[in-house]
Amino acid sequence: MSVSIRIAKDTDVHELVPLAARTFPLACPPEMDNTAIENFVHHELNAEVFAEWIANDQVYVLVATDGAMLVGYTVCINDTLPVDADIDRELPTEGAVMMSKFYVHPDFHGAGVSKNMMAHLMEHYITSERHWMWLGTNQANARAITFYERNGFQQVGTRTFDVGGTQAKDVVLARRLPSVE
Repeated sequence: MSVSIRIAKDTDVHELVPLAARTFPLACPPEMDNTAIENFVHHELNAEVFAEWIANDQVYVLVATDGAMLVGYTVCINDTLPVDADIDRELPTEGAVMMSKFYVHPDFHGAGVSKNMMAHLMEHYITSERHWMWLGTNQANARAITFYERNGFQQVGTRTFDVGGTQAKDVVLARRLPSVE
């Protein structure tokens, strides 16, 4: 296995959509309605959405590849703060990055792909004007929460997240981004 990380290209969209459909349900609580998950994937993780993200200068989309196969992806959106959240500290709108998506194909869990994607993100933002990164993940997603905490994120609140018309409870985690200063 030789996994590499790179910026997504518009030609990746056709692989990102099925990867998202495969990985998003893994982050949902087991009791979540499959129809809600399918609705979310259909409306929020489709080809048009991925193409818009890749074309947008305020969105940073990375992919992890094993040969020609996409095995992970992350989507970070600049200057976006949590919505419907109860946050215990103020995060600045300017200079904040929302890690909207961070997923790895289950066949590659434990293979270092997430670690490499996170390292690439931190390297990218070290020379940017961004100061904070935050994310939300389902409160039952212990594996993801542990991973993020090992990478410097701390729980700063909770939020409600709409998954295809079903309300899910997320924890919100944030960390200061590294800088060259």
